Amino acid sequence: MSGAVDREVKVTARAFLPVGLSLALSWLITLLSRGAEISYPTPIITPIEEPEPTTPPTEALSTPAPYLNMLIVLGLITASSLVMLYLARKRKNVFRILTGILIWLISFGVTVIYLINIAMALNWMLLRFWLLAGALTASLITYLMLRGGGLIISIPAAYIASGAGATIGMSIPYWTFIVLLLGISAYDAFAVYRGHLSTLSKEEAISLKGLTVEVDDIVIGLGDLFFYSLAVSAIFRYMGVAPAIAATISILVGYSITLLLLRRRHMLPGLPIPLLLAMGSALVVNLILNIPLISSQP
Repeated sequence: MSGAVDREVKVTARAFLPVGLSLALSWLITLLSRGAEISYPTPIITPIEEPEPTTPPTEALSTPAPYLNMLIVLGLITASSLVMLYLARKRKNVFRILTGILIWLISFGVTVIYLINIAMALNWMLLRFWLLAGALTASLITYLMLRGGGLIISIPAAYIASGAGATIGMSIPYWTFIVLLLGISAYDAFAVYRGHLSTLSKEEAISLKGLTVEVDDIVIGLGDLFFYSLAVSAIFRYMGVAPAIAATISILVGYSITLLLLRRRHMLPGLPIPLLLAMGSALVVNLILNIPLISSQP
């Protein structure tokens, strides 16, 4: 998950569109789910039951559950990224087909989730069109992701990443979320500096059509947008509006810092600075306002 790739990075307002749109859409689906009081099941990728969010940190973090869940998630990310990178380099046709199928399925699921939220808020009759709406939207998103270019690709990328990220954020266990944010930040840094992404050139990053977003001189991984959305949604769920606002601003600040640092480096991980700033600011606001953690689904 590279944050961006280039030596001569120009920081413009256009560079913030993918991130800004992803954050805005993650707020939208989170607020819709909150208003409709939808309860999301725990993701299958975090199957180990952990203590309640209200459990004291020393007790909760001394249990193996959050760490095991984190290792499962990181293992899946590592395996999938290695496979996709191999296919992109050695089996380009297979890579395109597989990427298209994955984008279509994720887009379909995200659209259905949006439709359920809107139907619960407005009219249940809207669910009659779930199959048609899901199929048409998924087909359009897939076409734009694989055939589109320039700034326009930011829209479908943000739609996919925010929908998937916010959904996971509203369902991921609290302590797993805390540990995962630290773990994925460390993993991203290792992957970019020493791991499989360290050999990735800008041309190869751009060629990963469907998995990256290119805006001017910057290439952003779809995984970065996913975790930004996940972080804001999870913080909203467990800590409330004020910490989530602080986290959103911090992600934008962290992203800005990353872009500025890219002027001196060929590649930088896109997750550590924004995510660590987001979590730190959310915890500070939570402590200042003395907001109790929410232990139940919205």
